Amino acid sequence: MLSVLIPTYNYNAFFLVKEIHQQLILENIKFEIICLDDASKSVLNSENEKINTLDFAIFSALNKNIGRSAIRNLLSHKANYTWLLFLDSDVMPVTNNFMKNYINCFQKENTVFCGGLLYENKEENVNLLRYKFGKKQEEVSVEKRKQQPEKYFFTSNFLIEKKIFNQVNFEEKLTQYGREDLLFSLDLIKNGYKIEHLANEVYHLGLDTDLIFIKKTKKAIENLFYLKEQNLVTKYDLKLLKLANKLDALKLTSIIGKTYSFFEKKALQKKSVFYLNCLKMAYFCFLKKDKKAT
Repeated sequence: MLSVLIPTYNYNAFFLVKEIHQQLILENIKFEIICLDDASKSVLNSENEKINTLDFAIFSALNKNIGRSAIRNLLSHKANYTWLLFLDSDVMPVTNNFMKNYINCFQKENTVFCGGLLYENKEENVNLLRYKFGKKQEEVSVEKRKQQPEKYFFTSNFLIEKKIFNQVNFEEKLTQYGREDLLFSLDLIKNGYKIEHLANEVYHLGLDTDLIFIKKTKKAIENLFYLKEQNLVTKYDLKLLKLANKLDALKLTSIIGKTYSFFEKKALQKKSVFYLNCLKMAYFCFLKKDKKAT
């Protein structure tokens, strides 16, 4: 009936799997949990091997890294049941009714369900740029998420029928961090499927250091630039793309592109989401300027 699919990379997913496993046992349904490491070669995989001691749960590791999109597609191919629940390995359900809430969705067809994200207000988190960004941009009420369902679609916590996923896969050309969720959500809508948001959140636990988060943010902008160049997001009303077009019309792309290093330093120094957003715009302009020069 349900396949829980968890891609991981250099992370101990055992505690998440154990929690999901306990909730599913209480629900008395047919299920499987498949956790797959993307060739991280991590010592933490010795902990992940404990997943194999749980009934109906499997952990294995790939020999070659295939990327964030391809590993989700591979997990869906391995799944045996009708419904697929995708969870990132660095999350944890907020409530004991997490699985029950998703199981209650099984009667509704042609709909993809998103539970949402929360961030724990722990002392070690509050000064991280990743935490500040998550609280401002991702920890959004279900009412607000429903207003722009495609914008707040996160791959870290969503339920989908396998027959839908067989039609709408993740774009495997996006091997690095970022924006695969945006393209996937747009493809769902283009194919006539509905995205429904629920108050069924998970905590995002694995928060990156500021340096790593900045690096991933730039990778996400590179992915967005690729999607724009391939005309895959041309009809999506994304503020960054609209602003980039205005700057281009004003012939300011080259000037703004030269400022990305400045905004990167400011984002790190000030731990500022404002400067992070400035970095995104400036780096996109830099990529656009660099593309014109080649």
